[in-house]
Parts: sequence; C-alpha cells; structure tokens
Amino acid sequence: MLVGSGFVILVVLFVFLVIGLIVYSFVQAKKRREEMAGYAMSRGWRYEAYQPLLVDRFQGAPFGIGSDRNATNAVYGQHEGRDFVSFDYEYETTTGSGKEQRTTTHRFSVLALSMGVSLPTLTVDPENFLERFVGRLTNADIDLELEEFNRAFTVTCRDRKFASDVLHPQMMEFLLQHRDVGWRFERDSMLMVATGQRSVSQIDATLALMDQIADKIPEFVWKQVRGES
Repeated sequence: MLVGSGFVILVVLFVFLVIGLIVYSFVQAKKRREEMAGYAMSRGWRYEAYQPLLVDRFQGAPFGIGSDRNATNAVYGQHEGRDFVSFDYEYETTTGSGKEQRTTTHRFSVLALSMGVSLPTLTVDPENFLERFVGRLTNADIDLELEEFNRAFTVTCRDRKFASDVLHPQMMEFLLQHRDVGWRFERDSMLMVATGQRSVSQIDATLALMDQIADKIPEFVWKQVRGES
C-alpha cells in the first residue's frame, strides 16, 4: 500500500508540475504581448500579436527549419527614416520516437530593417572554428584585407566585390567593436537574429546599431545597387 500511495503522490505532483508550467507559459506569453503592444503604442507604431506572413518572409537560418513555425509579437515602425519590423519567431524539432520522442521549441528575436533597395545577399557572422573550416572547404568564407576581422567573422557573399565595398576598413574596425553581433542583407532588408526574446531596450539598441552599419556603407555602393552608376 505504501508503494502504491507513493506512486499516486508522484503522479499527482507531476500533474501539478505540468499544469504549473502551462500556466506559467501562458502568463509569460500574455506579459510579452502586453509589453510589445505597449511598446508599439508608445511610439505610434503598429502591433500584431500573430503575423503568419512573416513566417516565410525571409530565408536562411532560422527560417525554413523544423515544424510549427510561428511569428508573433510583430512591431511595425520606422527608425531614423527606415521602415522595420521586429518579431518573435519559433519552430519545433522532434527527436527520437515512441516513448523516447522529445519535442524542442527554438525561439528567436528577429529585426528586419528596410534598406529601400534590393541588395546582394551578404552574411557577416561571428567566427568560430567550425564555420571557418567549412568556409575554407566550400570557398564560401571571404577573406578581407584586415586579418583580425577575418579571424573574428565569417563573411559569405556571391559578389565578392560587393562584400569588399561594404566591408571597407572603417566598417571592419567598427564591427570589431561588436564581435558577438551577426547580420545579413537579404533582398531589401538587413536582418539581425538573436536567440530568445529581445527586451524593448534591446530592440532599440539593435535598431541603432543596424542604422550605424547602414550609414557606414559608401554612397557609391548605394548608387550601384540603385542602378545610378
């Protein structure tokens, strides 16, 4: 009887734990929605709790991976004359099978700042050994004239001249002050993706950094992509 009673207690505790986690998740999600809605309202921007159109708006990691993909807490606004959208993105992956099956939810914060013109795809990511090794094998990792920058970042772009023009010495020096930040150009947008959820202050800081990067791109590059030269 004692063994049976102990098992029942464990089951009850487990059920309460599951219910507690569900309630906690619901409360946190509600708090996040209220925070982002208030943030948008205070700036005169637009907020959408769910925006399915953003799920397939961009390519490359973390998009197009896993299942049950969702884009939530979308904030549409304008920063220093440039349109942007900030949103939470998540997808699920499943490993194992049967009783060993496990589902993991992967969460990200995405910021996309409009550049006003379509750009060649360019990716600048913090370097690590594996990325550099793969880059060397595929010839996808572009080396630039500043070796310290080459050690700190992985640069990929089909148009090597465009990458070199954008990542001029002053730009590389600036990016070396932000070694943990990755970004990319995709079509008409600059993207910065982070794991987890950005706070309001982090969104503001990231937008400011994106603007600084965009402002450091030489005018002749903008003229070329606009077809003016």
